[in-house]
Amino acid sequence: MNQNQNQQNPNYYYNGGYPNQPVYYNPNLNRPPMISEEMRRQIELRNKKRAERNSLIFDGVCFGATIIISLIIQVILVLLLQGSGYYSLFETSCTFQNAFNILAVHVASMLIPYTILYLVLKKRYKGDLVPAKKLDKVQLFAWVSLGMGLCLASNYITNGVIELFKMCGYELTMPEYEKPDSTLAVIVVIVSTAIIPGIIEEYAFRCSVLGALKGRGKFFAVLASSIVFGLMHGNVIQFVFAFLVGLVLGYITIKTDSVIPAMLIHGLNNGLSVLSDALTYYSGGKIASYASSAAVVMWFVLSLWGLAYLVLKKELIAKKAPKEEREQSTLSFGAKLLCLLPGLTIPLIVLIAMTAQTVVPIK
Repeated sequence: MNQNQNQQNPNYYYNGGYPNQPVYYNPNLNRPPMISEEMRRQIELRNKKRAERNSLIFDGVCFGATIIISLIIQVILVLLLQGSGYYSLFETSCTFQNAFNILAVHVASMLIPYTILYLVLKKRYKGDLVPAKKLDKVQLFAWVSLGMGLCLASNYITNGVIELFKMCGYELTMPEYEKPDSTLAVIVVIVSTAIIPGIIEEYAFRCSVLGALKGRGKFFAVLASSIVFGLMHGNVIQFVFAFLVGLVLGYITIKTDSVIPAMLIHGLNNGLSVLSDALTYYSGGKIASYASSAAVVMWFVLSLWGLAYLVLKKELIAKKAPKEEREQSTLSFGAKLLCLLPGLTIPLIVLIAMTAQTVVPIK
């Protein structure tokens, strides 16, 4: 290219007294400044945090909606029962009452909604929906014994909350249920109170809810699923007890990678009340009281053995997972919890409203 051609080029100009040196267009001059590696990481982290917040908010809405749907199903089924003409039988028959409880409370309003929850949040789950790692028999018994002791301790804490309300001049009442009046009623009560809840409630909360949250952090998953478990029960007394028991059962499920110990603990814990009712029917209240007290002492002793065994076997100490298996969360524990809470607002309001109906001033 000669000088005349350069002069016709709009990018040619004379520079600092050197007219023979053409300057051509440099495309890099119009590009935005390069982003540093640190800035790129910050942008990526910010995007991940936004995505995780949105995901947790959605999870909270799903949990809250599932609780509300469960309560709505129960209300609808009770209304249908009232309209069928069998409600008077429900109020007076222990067998009918507990049979209805199996179908309405656990199968229709818990098994179905929490299975739908799993299907909606299916991508959140790491591993099987129902964890069932095989445990050594002695190891299983140790976990169950420790869990029973902690559940009994939770019951005493709940009684402390009841006493605290009494000190403030209020009594927290609970719904009254018919006691078994036949062998058939005893069998139905065992199934309704111990066996079915131990299976279905653990499936709903230690499998469906806990499983959806494990990828957010194990401790966070245990705490959040326990809050959902407590809210499902609908009043303060049961919320406190269910929340504390939920912490125990969630921790044991995470540690053992199996829901079997939690199911056994849940069933045995509920079975203590069944034992009292059954023995009251067969032998009278005095023997039932002695037997219940003996069962409580036995489980406390076994829980101490279970604790010692698990400590010696180093089962209670959390083993550090490989780096690639650790939860990769971009949010703090508190931030994750705050993201879940908006979706649980309505169940919380329902809890307060239902509790208000059970609070009676002491005269």
